[in-house]
Amino acid sequence: RRRQAGPPEMLSLLVAAPPSWYSPARNPLSTHRPWRAAVEMRHLLLRPDDPEVLTLRDALMAKSVEAQLERFQYMNERGQGMWLSQAWEAHAKGAPPGGGAAFLDALTRTESIEAYFVPTIARRQGSPNNPYLHRAASGYHTTIDPRDLARRLMACRSQLAGEWCEQLRILATGEPHELLAEEALLLGLSARAAMRSLLRGLKPLPSRRGMHAFLEAFAKEHSRDLSPAGEPEAAFAALEALPLAIAGEALIDPPLLCAELRNKTHAAGADLAGLLGGTEEEHTRVHASYLETCLRETIDAPSWDRELKKRDQQRQLEASWRVLLRRTGPPPTGPAEGGAAPGRHADMRPILPPSPDGDAGPPPGSSPAP
Repeated sequence: RRRQAGPPEMLSLLVAAPPSWYSPARNPLSTHRPWRAAVEMRHLLLRPDDPEVLTLRDALMAKSVEAQLERFQYMNERGQGMWLSQAWEAHAKGAPPGGGAAFLDALTRTESIEAYFVPTIARRQGSPNNPYLHRAASGYHTTIDPRDLARRLMACRSQLAGEWCEQLRILATGEPHELLAEEALLLGLSARAAMRSLLRGLKPLPSRRGMHAFLEAFAKEHSRDLSPAGEPEAAFAALEALPLAIAGEALIDPPLLCAELRNKTHAAGADLAGLLGGTEEEHTRVHASYLETCLRETIDAPSWDRELKKRDQQRQLEASWRVLLRRTGPPPTGPAEGGAAPGRHADMRPILPPSPDGDAGPPPGSSPAP
């Protein structure tokens, strides 16, 4: 039986995707969209203990201290500014990365300083080489309240954190914008986090070993640009201008890697904004830690036991004095101040311990007091 005439059966052919270097004749290489990316795009998720996050928190704390010092200078509070500057310098010398919250915690636990000397410029009096002229230090004393300084720094830090979060969200969109106040810092940290994430994704893949080595060498060469004080756009432009290369069995397409690095930079900016938004929670933990310490010191078991023992001794002493006054009567008054009357002897009997019922009877063999 013959089949009815119809369209011929088509064989499905598996056609490989065109290589990444292929592009239409009218489109430039830097703007084409390849069918397959060299590395699979993954959402960049930063953790609170990542180096970029810790660096951002340290920069936020340093900027908050700097802004607070400017306010002290504007308000002519020279003593407050001097003490805060010295305390911050001493803390920053040996502080670990991300130790901004530790500085706030240290301020909340520091007692008030009643007399902090603030030197001033003295007027010149006499010859500076005169050995007989005694010059006193010129200045004044002021009171420093570290806990009040901590509250001011928290308020300033919260305000700066909100501004930086807004700038990070603008950078995460990737759209043209005006120059931001902290764009160099925020964009540099985002680009460095993106490069680190890209290298971390390529390292476990044996087939991408050559691409990993290529990107690692590029990151070392442009480490200054991929830093908080660098220019990431210069590094992006340098990567995009590189020609195609073959490393082992992998074809390296620098323009494609540059586009992926930009996308990861935008994702890193969004993640940094989310992590930086937790500044209020950090301040809440500082307050909670301080209140917990105060409560622990108040209800400390050893100190409470010592206080109870001290009160028991005080009650026993008062009971002994009552027994003594009941036996001897009121203290005699005479010509001698504080002494006994002439012809009489003061009662020198010892103080007896109180009895269990709160009163002590006379000792055996003695007559009761009249």
